[in-house]
Amino acid sequence: MMEFRHDWLSNVRSLQREMERLLDYFGSSKPPLVHFARMWEPAIDVYETEAEVVVLVELAGIKQDEIEVVVDGNTLVIRGERKEAALRSKRTYYQMEIHRGPFERGILLPSTVDPDKTKASYEDGLLQIVLPKLQQEQAFRVKIKTLGKA
Repeated sequence: MMEFRHDWLSNVRSLQREMERLLDYFGSSKPPLVHFARMWEPAIDVYETEAEVVVLVELAGIKQDEIEVVVDGNTLVIRGERKEAALRSKRTYYQMEIHRGPFERGILLPSTVDPDKTKASYEDGLLQIVLPKLQQEQAFRVKIKTLGKA
């Protein structure tokens, strides 16, 4: 006959707590080799008014001339790179949360926009992109003709 252990559930819960602690540890400390190897995505806000779509992008520490903005159809792409500060002395990190390296963020726009009239400004680490909406032509009703019988 098979013996049933009643403590197996507590063993599973204990294992789950240990795994959560391990994942929390790896999530809060970012070794430079892993961190620099992947692209990151900056935080954004996207909203629209009656006349335009506005995108705010948080890009602190990035020079304006190192940011590229591309409007392709109904997609906005922002890319660039936050470079590592020059090392003046040996560093020992205790916490590392500021993303560095190349970034790219693609945003599906909620409306059709006019890329030729798009304007961008950059101040205090915030990139603001204003995309005017294209004026939609009004729909019109098509009259259906009755075809004569032959």
